[in-house]
Amino acid sequence: MVGEEKDYRDKRRFEETPEPQPSVSGNVDPTTARPGPTFMVHQHHATRLHFDLRLEMLNGDTPVLVSWAVPKNLPQRKGERHLAVHVEDHPFEYGGFSGTIPAGNYGAGEVRIFDSGTYEVLEQEPAKLTIRLHGSRLKGVWHMIQTGARKSKPAPKKDEWLVFLRENLRGELDPLPPMDPMTATLADEAFDDDRWIFEPKWDGVRALATCTDQTLILSRSLRDITGSYPELSRIHEQLVALEAVVDGEIVTLHEGRPSFERLQSRINLTNERDIKSAMQTCPVTFIAFDLLYLDGRSLLGAPLEERKALLEAAVVPTDRIDVSTYIEGEGRTLYSVAEQSRLEGIVAKKLGSPYRSGRRSKEWLKIKTTHDVDVVIGGWSEGEGSRSSRFGALLVGVFDGATLRFIGAVGTGFSDRMLGDLMAQLRPLQRESSPFDPDPSKDRSKWGKALKNPTWVEPKLAAQVEYRELTSGGKLRAPSFKSLRSDKEAAECTAESLGLDAR
Repeated sequence: MVGEEKDYRDKRRFEETPEPQPSVSGNVDPTTARPGPTFMVHQHHATRLHFDLRLEMLNGDTPVLVSWAVPKNLPQRKGERHLAVHVEDHPFEYGGFSGTIPAGNYGAGEVRIFDSGTYEVLEQEPAKLTIRLHGSRLKGVWHMIQTGARKSKPAPKKDEWLVFLRENLRGELDPLPPMDPMTATLADEAFDDDRWIFEPKWDGVRALATCTDQTLILSRSLRDITGSYPELSRIHEQLVALEAVVDGEIVTLHEGRPSFERLQSRINLTNERDIKSAMQTCPVTFIAFDLLYLDGRSLLGAPLEERKALLEAAVVPTDRIDVSTYIEGEGRTLYSVAEQSRLEGIVAKKLGSPYRSGRRSKEWLKIKTTHDVDVVIGGWSEGEGSRSSRFGALLVGVFDGATLRFIGAVGTGFSDRMLGDLMAQLRPLQRESSPFDPDPSKDRSKWGKALKNPTWVEPKLAAQVEYRELTSGGKLRAPSFKSLRSDKEAAECTAESLGLDAR
């Protein structure tokens, strides 16, 4: 059937590729060859992603892997029919191959083992195979039907088959986990401890990605943000998995480090044309740092180190998805690197700990080179120069019980677009009196220009602000605006969250 085509050896330059060399030449007919006991499926990131089904069969007395390229993988639902193209036999040793085929070689790209195990041939007839697979991911019975036997010469370019599922034997799957991320507790300083791992704190948008035969990305507030980041809509193709839920951060990288300032230009985009333009000027990457679900199994109760190992094995990195790096034990070293690299900070995670959905845990600690706080916007001060038609600074506070407590004026961190967007949201909220108690404008000698001709607003908008430290008087030092918090109510921005004593 395939014997008239070039075989495996003819297509490869073994001085360049790490693929194993064959011990026999030629190809066998899968409808008549004697089957062996094993199968494997490779996930092949070549020019286009495809999967390679390989069944052990005998070429004489030598086991080989009779192979089909299956662009969409073996179907997992009844009624679906997937194309499978019969290709050259591969050496039996290829079953253990995982790695990179160098550029310029046949099949260049990343190869991963998607599944392996034993199989049985239930039917082996002219133009038909029925196989039962016993893999870790693939468990079931599939029919394989050849769409046209090769009767003419020269032979057709492709030997095409159709594959469809007869019986799914995966059994009962765990339900998907709650789409509510675990969060870290703020800690004062870095530390060394062999019972902990340490990784960079990524300055971006927290998100959970549910990956099946498509990608669904949810924000921390459970909002579907897949459409806002179209370049991430196919990251499921970079996972060696049937189903997975991945925790991570959407970032935009500038000069090798995350830039939240650049990312802000994308966060609230809804217009398709604007999003398409932003993809070119400010592309994003999904940095994965935890795995909550894999191939029908919930990993919430699995120890951190197991989840990390499974995540590393599952992700095939590209410029659209990567895995967060980490080190064991040496928190001070990583913190020093974060400071020198002007990163936001580091996160410490305790080995052996489970994933606690929706909880802020002391098994995850964030140690920041800078700090951030969620605040309530209570007004703005008059702008000058290029900002005379907008505002000079936002006047912000936190709730102390039912009282809004003034903690500072934020005048930096705004792009021109952000200034316009913020003014559009603030003007409808204008009011006559100060929402702060006490009214900071009564002490102009203390605040000076920061409170020049203030305009007050209803305290309904929450925002995130970065700052260097908190003064002894409870005010933010060197604050800089980061973003509005559309996922948070103003009442949630409290003095307690900032570490201020209640009055």
